[in-house]
Amino acid sequence: MEYSLKVAPGSVKCFDGLGEGAHWDAEKEELLYVDLTGQAVFLYVPKSKECYRLQIDDGWVPAVVPVRGEAQKYLISIGRTLNVMEWDGMSERAATLKTVHTVDQDAPTINWLNDGKCDSSGRFWTGTIGPYSFETGKADPNLGTLYCLGNDGKLTGHLSGIDFSNGLTWSPDNCTMYYNDSYSTKLAAFDFDVTDGSNRRIVFDFEANNTAGFPDGMTTDSDGNLWISMFSGEGVIKVDPKVGKQIGCVKIPTKRATCPTFGGKNLEILYVTTAGAFMPTEKASDIGPDAGALFQVENIGVKGCSQGGVSYAGNNSLHDFVAKSE
Repeated sequence: MEYSLKVAPGSVKCFDGLGEGAHWDAEKEELLYVDLTGQAVFLYVPKSKECYRLQIDDGWVPAVVPVRGEAQKYLISIGRTLNVMEWDGMSERAATLKTVHTVDQDAPTINWLNDGKCDSSGRFWTGTIGPYSFETGKADPNLGTLYCLGNDGKLTGHLSGIDFSNGLTWSPDNCTMYYNDSYSTKLAAFDFDVTDGSNRRIVFDFEANNTAGFPDGMTTDSDGNLWISMFSGEGVIKVDPKVGKQIGCVKIPTKRATCPTFGGKNLEILYVTTAGAFMPTEKASDIGPDAGALFQVENIGVKGCSQGGVSYAGNNSLHDFVAKSE
C-alpha cells in the first residue's frame, strides 16, 4: 500500500498529553480531537490550517462530538460525566458547561470514560475504565461498562465487566457494531439494528495474529474494512472483518497511534491522533519527535463511509436534562 504521510499542517501537538477522539464534521469540514490527559479540545480547520484549543478544568477529556442542529453546542465526556457544552469553536474557554449524566456512581472505584462515538441514528456510545496507574501503565480490570446515551437523553448500560473500553465503529450498512476492549486482545462484533446489539463474536484476534500493541480507536472505510490504531504498535492496521485478516498497515513514526478517522472533502484523508509523553517517567525523546501530533495520510486508495462523523441527535432531550439540573 503506497501512501503519503505528514503532520497535519497547522495542527497542535499534544506534547506531554494524549491525543484522542478524532471526529470529522463533514458539514463544516473541520476536525475535532482531544488531549485526554491535558484536558483540552482542539478544533482543526484544514482549509485555513488553523487550530483552536479549548481548556477544560474539570477532568480528563476523552471524547467530544457536535450536537445536531446546534452550531455551537457539543456533547463532551469529562472524567466520568457526560456534559453539554456551548463553545464558539475559537475561544479558550467554553461559554457554558453543564453535566447531564454521571456514570458508574455505584462502582467501588472512581472509574472514567474513554472513547465515545455516535451511531448512524445519532446515539452516543461510550465505555468506562477502572482506575489507571501511571506507575504501571495499567488500569484495574473488569470494572468497565459500555453505555449508550439515547436520543431521548436516557443512559443505558449494555455490557459490563469490561477491562479497558476503547474504539467503536460500525459497518457501512449499520448492521454490525465493532468494539475494542483493549486488554482482551480481541476485536468483537455485534449484530446491530440501530436499536441494540446482540450476537457477540470475535472477528479478529490480535494476539493470535502476533499484532504488536494494544487495539485503540478505529474507523470503517467504504469497503467495510476496519482501520485500527495500535497503541505501542506500528501504527494503524487495516483489517478485513469478513475473513479476520490484516490486509494493510499505515506506519506512524511514533508507537503512539490512538484514533483514526476519515476526513477531507471526499473523505479520502485518514487523520490519526497520537499520544505524547503523558507518563511521568517518559521523555519526548524516547518516543519520537512527532509523538502527540495529528497525522494526515493520503493516497490510501479508499474513502471513509459517506456520512463522516455523526453528531449526537438528542438535542431536545439535552435541553430537558439541563433544565431539570438547574
